[in-house]
Amino acid sequence: MPSRALSMVGLGLLAFATMLGTDGCITYKLNGLDVEPNAGACIAPGSTAQFTAYGIFTESGHANETIDITDSVHWTTDLPELATVNASGLATAGTAYVGLTNVKASTQGEFKLLWKTVPLTVSTSCVSGSGAAVPRTLASMHLIGETALRSVGDTTELVAVGRYSSEPLSGNLSGEVRWISSDPGVAKVSPQGLVTAVSAGEATITATRTNELGTVVTATETIHVGGN
Repeated sequence: MPSRALSMVGLGLLAFATMLGTDGCITYKLNGLDVEPNAGACIAPGSTAQFTAYGIFTESGHANETIDITDSVHWTTDLPELATVNASGLATAGTAYVGLTNVKASTQGEFKLLWKTVPLTVSTSCVSGSGAAVPRTLASMHLIGETALRSVGDTTELVAVGRYSSEPLSGNLSGEVRWISSDPGVAKVSPQGLVTAVSAGEATITATRTNELGTVVTATETIHVGGN
């Protein structure tokens, strides 16, 4: 990874520790990486698509944290002649070719290099031929965050990431969705997506939101709680 990217990762981690208000006793470790839109994007030649990288930070006995680290990862594409991606995750399609390439985000985690790839399609068929304005619509949602809680009282924060029909293609909807737990006796969830382990077992956490067309969009994740 270029030294500039490594420096940005260090600055991002420092800012993260400052945000948490730690005094040196808690060391959060970067152990997971996700990229949205996780199903990739389809854009016309010469147009752009924004990708977002989320880091999952863990620490035993404390709430896991999922934060936007888009500017702190290293971005590349498999076929630069088809599309390139800048340091902020903005992919730009060339005008000479159409086809499929992968957008890759990578960064050094606590124990190993973390990376995630998602597809990017460049095609003239990605553009509506009607000429009519197409409203930006929530098409799907995806939940990210730690799903295994070791003990009663442990917490984890789930992030609801929405995928839209037009740019910007993704967004954090955690404060806009309705959160539901299938079994609050095992794991309860707050209106912001903070999950707390209540007893050993499994519970399904569901996030729901009605999109711009009146359709209910949902996303689920199963939380596993171990015994004390």
